[in-house]
Amino acid sequence: AWIKFTIETKREGAKRTSEFKHLASCERDDSKSNEENWNAMIETLTESEGCFVVFDMRFEHGGRQMYRPLLVSWCPDSLGIQEKMLIGSNKDQVKRDLDGIQKSLHASDKDELTYEAARTATL
Repeated sequence: AWIKFTIETKREGAKRTSEFKHLASCERDDSKSNEENWNAMIETLTESEGCFVVFDMRFEHGGRQMYRPLLVSWCPDSLGIQEKMLIGSNKDQVKRDLDGIQKSLHASDKDELTYEAARTATL
């Protein structure tokens, strides 16, 4: 399972507010391998849009099936300076705002988002 979102900033006079904007999501599908679910999520990332993804990593520990949320911050090199700053400056805040997020992975190129990199970041 995963959910993809971005942060939308609005200005009203001198006041500036930010809120999460849902982009896409996928329910957990245990009939597929975790790697297949990961690769399907990666396919939704574009070079023209930075975003955050919370991916429900599935793994075995002590003979038990476990799940741990992984926060992925996607900030491709093709983004403008302002968009890059928005992703970078909000990553820690997003992590704090979402209960249960302990692990994260930042990437600017899809080559950095291998399933093995995600597993390593989660464990």
